[in-house]
Amino acid sequence: MMRKITFLLLLLLLSIIAISQTDSTDSKKLSFKFSGFVNLNAILDFNGLDRYDDFTTSDIPINPAPYEDNFRLHMTARQSRLNFLTDYETQYGKIQAFVSGDFYSSNTDQHSYFRLREAYLKYGNLLLGQTNTTFGNPNIIPATIDFEGPNSAPALRNPMVKFEKSLTKGWSYTLAIEMRGTDIEPFSQTIKPFLTMPCFVGNITKAGDWGLITLSGMADITRYFNSDSIADKSFGFGGAVSAIINVCKKNHFSIFIIGGKGVANFTSDLSGLEYNGVPNISSDKLHMLNCVGGFIAYTQYWNNKFSSNIIASFLELEKTDLLEPLDFRYSKYALVNLFYSPLPRIQFGIEYVYGQLTVQNKENGDANRLQFLAQFNF
Repeated sequence: MMRKITFLLLLLLLSIIAISQTDSTDSKKLSFKFSGFVNLNAILDFNGLDRYDDFTTSDIPINPAPYEDNFRLHMTARQSRLNFLTDYETQYGKIQAFVSGDFYSSNTDQHSYFRLREAYLKYGNLLLGQTNTTFGNPNIIPATIDFEGPNSAPALRNPMVKFEKSLTKGWSYTLAIEMRGTDIEPFSQTIKPFLTMPCFVGNITKAGDWGLITLSGMADITRYFNSDSIADKSFGFGGAVSAIINVCKKNHFSIFIIGGKGVANFTSDLSGLEYNGVPNISSDKLHMLNCVGGFIAYTQYWNNKFSSNIIASFLELEKTDLLEPLDFRYSKYALVNLFYSPLPRIQFGIEYVYGQLTVQNKENGDANRLQFLAQFNF
């Protein structure tokens, strides 16, 4: 503990020295903005999920324990977020640096640690660093108290090199090289799969008074060692459609569809669960799993203080004997909420979430949750 405090004090001292020695003319070219929010989330589980902080349909128990089938109350502030933005004006143009993080670490008790969400540099049309994946448009995801969001929503934040360009008449395109995780079940626990070709992602967007639509595509190659320690490779590829359809004033529909082989870890509820691919021992080949999903949502602004969202979402993984009987097959997700903002920086909310999980052997389970939010933005 003393080492950490000493290190932080030393870092602070070096920062003060560096700032004091910065050329005054150059320092005038720097601007800083600090933002974020303080978030308290209260959760009342009627049944189902063991994890409190997010509603993940892939975690719904098939045969719930007695405590999982009863009312449980939990409160957390781990989703509170800090953002730091720096603009640096140069003779070649503006360079922007952005860092964002929250306290949503793997440690789930009151001593949770700070977690990096985004960290990137942006110069003109070029972005270098970690941010939301280009595969799908995360801006279409409706506001939810549930930190996980719809089960099929695009979820990854990848290290990347990205180029985005606006064209005429509302058209724009983005090209990116992203380093996502392989997220496959290896043939041997002692041999790790790896990427020899990064994930190439591209999208094209058309925006207008009616809303916007984004078409995305991705492809990459996963290298692996089979049971005989012979290197081989498998291709992952997929497509996604993201759309916002304006109805009247700010009210709108949000639509998202995703599909492909090896795209499971792009989705909220399957990311990190090794469902991109599984080994086929009989052929010594890696089988990339088919995955499809999508959601439709409607956002209603009742007035300048109240707003609501209704979401219906599904996520499906192929049926195969290569998976275990209790492995994920498909899930459903439904949500309705109401937000109240008495002041511009203060927001309260209430939300009901329902989910159902069906596994490979066709057994299923469900979960119900009521959530409450108090949030201050700064």
